[in-house]
Amino acid sequence: MEAERKTFAHDLKKNVRRRLVTGLLVVFPIFVTFFVIKFIFSLLGGILSPVVRKTFIVMGYVPGNIRFDDFIITSFALVLTFVLLYFIGVFATNVFGKFMLGFFEAVLHKTPIINNVYKSSKKLIELVSLPGRKAFKRVVIVEFPRVGMKVISFVTGGIKCKDGTELTSIFIPTTPNPTSGFLFYLPESDIVETNMTIEEGMKLIVSGSILVPEEIEFSKKGRPSF
Repeated sequence: MEAERKTFAHDLKKNVRRRLVTGLLVVFPIFVTFFVIKFIFSLLGGILSPVVRKTFIVMGYVPGNIRFDDFIITSFALVLTFVLLYFIGVFATNVFGKFMLGFFEAVLHKTPIINNVYKSSKKLIELVSLPGRKAFKRVVIVEFPRVGMKVISFVTGGIKCKDGTELTSIFIPTTPNPTSGFLFYLPESDIVETNMTIEEGMKLIVSGSILVPEEIEFSKKGRPSF
């Protein structure tokens, strides 16, 4: 009876912890997305608000000695931001716009420091904005940082060397921040396949292995010896 109580308490504690972490993983990206969007539009609205305010004053809608309501000013600034972004998108898709954008990028690529920042941010935007492209193909296990130690990693693609050797690109994310990590090229023989989905793999990384699938199946190529 006592053993059953301990088992029940342990299972209950484990279940509560799992649900709490799952809820956190659901809410956290929503919060971050909301915060980033709010920050961007607050920044753009703050830049354009003085322009909108002066425009209203010049047009005679608001006397210069009366402060116009900040909410109205910010609203017009945000609308202006959407309009500007739209026309920038239109400009970037026509022939002349593509030429100017290419020239601008060429200048940035030749500028030290700015070059790395621009290319990294552009790659990140392309990664998250293309729904048809899957950054991670599958979840695998490799030995890192030394023989005998196993880590969860993600297959991102592959390359073919001039001698005909084919290597698989492996991304090993850090915990709990998966946006940084290590990139390696390994032969398929060094990779152990799993039945984990990309979502399960990311949850495991972000939660620090708190959210682990009940069972993980490995391929017959080489079951890791944990």
